Parts: sequence; C-alpha cells; structure tokens
Amino acid sequence: MTTLVVGGGWSGLATAVRLTQQGETVHLLEAAKQLGGRARNVAWQDLTIDNGQHLLIGAYQHTLAILNTVGAKESDLFQRQPLNIAIHHPHYPTLQINAGETLPWPASVAWRLWKDNGFAVFLQVSRLLVASQRMKATSSDLTVKVWLTQHKQSLRLIEQLWEPLCLAMLNTPIDCASAKIFSSVLVDTFKTRQNTDLLIPTSALGDCFPRHAAAYIQRHGGKISLQARVKRLKIENNAIQGVFMDDNTFIKADKLVIATSPTNSKALLSPYLDFAEPGSYPIATIYLQYPSAITLPETIIGMSGISSQWLFDRQDLKPGLVAVVISGPGEHERLEKPALVERVAQELKQFLPQLPAMPKESLVIREKRATFACNVDIERQRPNNRTEITGLWLAGDYIANGYPATLEGAIINGVETARQLIDHQHISR
Repeated sequence: MTTLVVGGGWSGLATAVRLTQQGETVHLLEAAKQLGGRARNVAWQDLTIDNGQHLLIGAYQHTLAILNTVGAKESDLFQRQPLNIAIHHPHYPTLQINAGETLPWPASVAWRLWKDNGFAVFLQVSRLLVASQRMKATSSDLTVKVWLTQHKQSLRLIEQLWEPLCLAMLNTPIDCASAKIFSSVLVDTFKTRQNTDLLIPTSALGDCFPRHAAAYIQRHGGKISLQARVKRLKIENNAIQGVFMDDNTFIKADKLVIATSPTNSKALLSPYLDFAEPGSYPIATIYLQYPSAITLPETIIGMSGISSQWLFDRQDLKPGLVAVVISGPGEHERLEKPALVERVAQELKQFLPQLPAMPKESLVIREKRATFACNVDIERQRPNNRTEITGLWLAGDYIANGYPATLEGAIINGVETARQLIDHQHISR
C-alpha cells in the first residue's frame, strides 16, 4: 500500500525521497500551491525570491547528501565561500570572523581571531568553544545568557557575537535560549574548516531541493498532490486507516507521515495523541532593491545593536538587490511595513554610507511562527519520530534531534523518519 506523507516542506520531501529510494510508493499531500514550506519561492516584480532568506553552511552534511541523491549538484546551486564575516556594532569596533587558510584547523581560525580582533577576543572565544564540547555532552541545560556569563564572556562579545549567532542559529533570544542546543551547533559548525564554509544560494531555494526532490519522487513512481489539505485522520484500533481531505474524499493508508508545522500537526493529532505544541518566534526578511550599480563589500555582513541583523547581497538574483534578516521577537514587530523599511534603510546607511537613503523598491515578508522556540530544556518536550499509533509517524524540524529549527534539522528528521519506518516494516514482516 502507498505511504502517505502530509506536508511538502523540506522535511516531508526528505522523508518522501528516502522512502522512494528504498522502493516505497509514496503519495505526498501539500496544502499549499507549491512545495518548500518555509523555504519556498515567492514571485516579486520580475523575480523569483525566497520566502525568507536562508543560509546554509558546510556542516549541513545531511542536506548536501540528499541533494546529491536527487541529482542536484552543489556547484550548480551554491557558491561555497570560506567563513569571512564582519559584524558591525554602533559602539564597538567591527568584529571579524575569518576561517583562515595558512595554518591547520583549528589553529587557523584561532590565529585570525587574535590577529583581527586582539588577544582578549581570541581568549574568550577559545574558552567558549572548549566549554561548548562539555556543554554538548551534559544532560543539563541552562539559558545561553547564563552560560555565557559563567564562562566570562565580555558584554561586547555577548552583544556583538554570541547574541547575533544565537538568534541566527536558534531564532531565540539568549535570555531563554537553550545553551545545550546552541553549544551543539557551535561544536558541529567549528569541527572542520569545511563545516564553516558559507553556501550562498545562486537561485531561489525552491529551485534547489523542492524542485529536484519532486522530480525524483515522480520519476520513481511517486505522486505529489498540491492544494490537497488533510482535514482529519481516520484511526481505528489504535492504527492509522487513512485521511479525509477538505473535500471529504478519503485516501486509504496504513502508513502515514505527518510532516507539517507544529500548529497544523497539533490540529491533526490532538484528538488522538497528547501533543504539546512548542512556542514559536518570528523571522522578518526585508528585500531592498537599490540601483543596479550598488554592491556590498561582502556577500554577507553581520550587524548588532540595531534591529537589522544580517545583510545579504543578492545580486545573483538581480543587481542591487539586498536582503536583510531580523530573527526573533523585538520592537520591529510593532512597525508597519513602510516604517520598518525606513528604519532598516537608515541602519544600513549608518554602516554602509555608499548606499542611497532609501531603496527604489522594497518587500517585507514576515513569518509570525517561523520556528519553534528553542528554549531551555526544549529537547525534553520535543516528540519522537514514531508515535504510539501503529503506522503513524512524525517528521518536521521540531521533532527531537538536538538541533534547532534549521533546514538541516528538517532534513535530518525527514531522513530519520524514513529510516525508522523502513526498519519497522522489516521487523514486522
């Protein structure tokens, strides 16, 4: 019988690809008009852009592996660059993070920290990276802010480095973010020089994995239905029987993977399971179209102490196009879109005086529930891939895996759900 996968985001697609690879017949149901979930394509003017600006890094090994599975070459999708990011702040000297290339890893990044930022910064960052190994291995958790204070991080480093990184990685403020998950991401990111590489998409992300995954699934006999919303599940004798669609049609299935957002998953599961929906935080992406002659000094620029956090030069999509990301909650949420664009433009000009006072065009995309809140002890609250109901499985970035809500986390859980489902079938035969 066909395995149903509900949800066509990156996690649901990863599940479907791996099941297809193992010989399963898959039918993927997606409520929206297109695949991709939070990392989907958006049409704006004459462009195809991302629903929200995402950044991949070399440590995303599961993502790179599944891209290879569906026949997508990294070199065709991304520009791989060594880590080299400047983080600006209104009151501190610019902080430079550079992987370095002249010495073996990790001596190269340590040397560049010392050379570019001074001994005090080098010592504090080195101290925290060592502490990250211990924090990752412990079973206890505490807030990132308390953890940073315990390890004698200066106010400057907290405000200019760790807080922006925490928001970028966990989309959660440091005064409530999980130090255990934050440290795990730090350890894996700085494990090798290649892991710190920045993978800059050269097209919209919907043209990266979703398009190639859909082609792979259909090429191997699977089916994908768009604008196909599941209304409720049919469960009898604690076993999945199938799903009822919005138009009341019934699709029979004895294997079902729910790979939707936590909110949508709860709506489907709460009649049958005790499902604790995690809290959530927003992400705003502001696209600014400047004159075509405008370029940034680097592809990615960090900013701290202001509303704007990360600045991306998207001239690969259109000359003069810039994307600004604001992760987590804050005052920016209360601003109307024109006021937010004006504030962001003013902040950018403060650090990059060559920019015009205002862009020619702008687009604000707000995801109010972009990610789950990666708070202290969140790992104890996250559900597992397998449920208590026979034939019912879960995927999505919020499933327990020790990582925050990233594209890599979504892929990891999708692949793991497929593995467990296949293994369970083999045992049951």
